[in-house]
Amino acid sequence: MQIIIGKAGQVSLWVIIAIAIVAIVGLLALLRQKPLPEIDNIESPERTIESCARDAIYETVKLMAPQGGFVSPRNYKKYDNINVAYLCENIGYFETCINQHPSLLAEIKEEIYNNSINKIENCFVDSTEELKKKNIKVESGETNLKIDLAPQRIKVSINKKMTLSSKEGTKNIEDFNFEIRHPLYELALVANEIASQEAKYCYFEYVGYMILYPEFDIKKTALSDSTKIYTILHKDSNSEMNIAIRSCAIPPGI
Repeated sequence: MQIIIGKAGQVSLWVIIAIAIVAIVGLLALLRQKPLPEIDNIESPERTIESCARDAIYETVKLMAPQGGFVSPRNYKKYDNINVAYLCENIGYFETCINQHPSLLAEIKEEIYNNSINKIENCFVDSTEELKKKNIKVESGETNLKIDLAPQRIKVSINKKMTLSSKEGTKNIEDFNFEIRHPLYELALVANEIASQEAKYCYFEYVGYMILYPEFDIKKTALSDSTKIYTILHKDSNSEMNIAIRSCAIPPGI
């Protein structure tokens, strides 16, 4: 049977075909649409976050060093309104002291981490809020902080995936790494040496040590309960660390 289509029907058919073609082309274009390109002119928060994190860690170190390397020492001697941690102590008499912190460097790194991580998290929160005010969308992951002590510096590594998006495109950030100039490593090594010598000999020859290592100025203050406060000064940076020692104490009256 032959089907005859009039002129009106032909026009309608061509309209339907045209609409279908337009729809298919639009669908293909949508499927092939690429994500927003990654660009570099979106305002980047690296400097702001680094400055904030640097301040947080430096303030922690500034508090720790005079107190023997701890923010809140548990076993300490009050000296000059400072709680100075005992690095080597024997509460009895005549006997040498026992090293209370044989892994001092590891403890100091942990102390910096524990007392800085929340402040650094807040650095990211504040930065995110500022970016949102500028119509920049921020997606971020978990914050991973690593602290390392090295000669003359504290190495800080922060890993946190961040994606910044605006109408102009996207920007991905992941690593925030920087260093803080501070002789905490050297101060801790001297403190360890003092504790080790006191544990062996009830004495530390600090005058001879300063001759060998003139970059340090070491002072010893003897207190009434046989506690010795050693103050270690790194001359070039003017950074200072105090530690408390009680070894081979002599009973009162002897």
